[in-house]
Amino acid sequence: MIPQHHYVSCVGCGTRVHAYDTAAFACPNRDCLPEANHVLQKKHVVTRALWQRTYLEDSKNPFIRYRHRLLGYHRTLNARHTDVDYLERIMQLDGVLAAIDGSGFVETPLTIERELADALDFDPAQNLFVKDETRNVGGSHKARHLFGILLNLGADALKRPFAIASCGNAALAAAIVSKAAGTALEVFIPTDAETAVVERLKRLGANLTVCERREGELGDPCYLRFLEAVKAGAIPFSCQGSDNGLTIEGGQTLAYELFDQWRAKRHMCHHMFVQAGGGALASSSAQALAEVMRHEPLPVLPRFHTVQTGSVFPLARAYDRVVRLIAARLRDEPLPALEACVDDMDTAARARMHGASGIAERLIMADCIRSAWDSTAVQSIIRYAAAKKHVFMWPWENPTPSMAHGILDDETYDWFAILCTMLRTGGLPLVADESYIARAHTLARETTAISPSATGSAGLAGLLLMKEARAIADYENACLYFTGIER
Repeated sequence: MIPQHHYVSCVGCGTRVHAYDTAAFACPNRDCLPEANHVLQKKHVVTRALWQRTYLEDSKNPFIRYRHRLLGYHRTLNARHTDVDYLERIMQLDGVLAAIDGSGFVETPLTIERELADALDFDPAQNLFVKDETRNVGGSHKARHLFGILLNLGADALKRPFAIASCGNAALAAAIVSKAAGTALEVFIPTDAETAVVERLKRLGANLTVCERREGELGDPCYLRFLEAVKAGAIPFSCQGSDNGLTIEGGQTLAYELFDQWRAKRHMCHHMFVQAGGGALASSSAQALAEVMRHEPLPVLPRFHTVQTGSVFPLARAYDRVVRLIAARLRDEPLPALEACVDDMDTAARARMHGASGIAERLIMADCIRSAWDSTAVQSIIRYAAAKKHVFMWPWENPTPSMAHGILDDETYDWFAILCTMLRTGGLPLVADESYIARAHTLARETTAISPSATGSAGLAGLLLMKEARAIADYENACLYFTGIER
């Protein structure tokens, strides 16, 4: 049986799902209680001995090295299989992935980028860490998420078609992983999907459905068609935790690696920057950070910052609303009335959120909330946000194009865990206009040996904003993810 320290529960309504239920991808109450933030999260009450068993492993494959932390591994044991059975399955799938894409899963490098740091006027004593996912399976971090889902599925689930809504890296990763598993995949793509991506998806055997926006319909049309396919019986093989909570733990292996690499070199990090579209990467990193701090605290708890474009920033909007309520509660003032699904940010609020000019002021409030994180005032608002998602997070009304098109999701589906981590650590949701996105992309390619896409280097745009605001001290280190290769 699965050890009692594993279970799955919904952050919005508290529903607890049996950890061995391989058909549980989303909260069963999401349709009857649509106002809540229904996201299933794996919960660990892991002993220190079990947590540290990873350090006895020499494997560079994260799904082997960190298997004792993964629900998919314990589901394998629960099904009366053994540790050897799990290892054999990983190695067999990894071999097929290598035959399809040229590489299986390996630990990806964490480098100190001195030339990039110099270009940003870092002090010589400061370190700028870059975690490079551009050479992972499919050329991005997305395959980690999807492989994590695959390891949680039983033989019956593999007979059903898989479905995903994506225009790029996630679709390619899904096509590669599903091909390795021998399953059919339906990909819902936008009308402006890149030709090269579309052609590769066809070569990988994916079934493609091009989705146009329908008049009067709010939200990403690809995502809406994906939901229809899932309702018809497809497996949600996606990077949205709200539709498949199992997508998070595969992404957590990336952050586990990062923290282990810091620890091995005895490095400290003061600021993490994570680009956020649908939010799975940021949510995975946030939840992994919480686990690490619970079991083996880092010397410094880094400020956890997210980066979105000026074209679409629903996470920053949600954060602004939550902070307004918390600020009122901390000052013992009446709570402002927030209407559901109504964007009430005035010009001044948008100005504070965009660019570098409002960062100093926002950090003061962020530090107040960080200091009061465990207080009733803050936690009561956090509970309210979990129960009333529609007051804080809904699809962006008027999305516009961006170079970083991979993070233009109408909604940050995995927003809640990210929001809590930003508030707990004193981090900020940063909104970068196109000039910062473009500059970050150029700097990444000119000053490092990595070739990320504009989406993959978007976290650097947040660092540019923080440096411009003089919000990083001369002794503080920073860390970025470069998550997707230029195609």
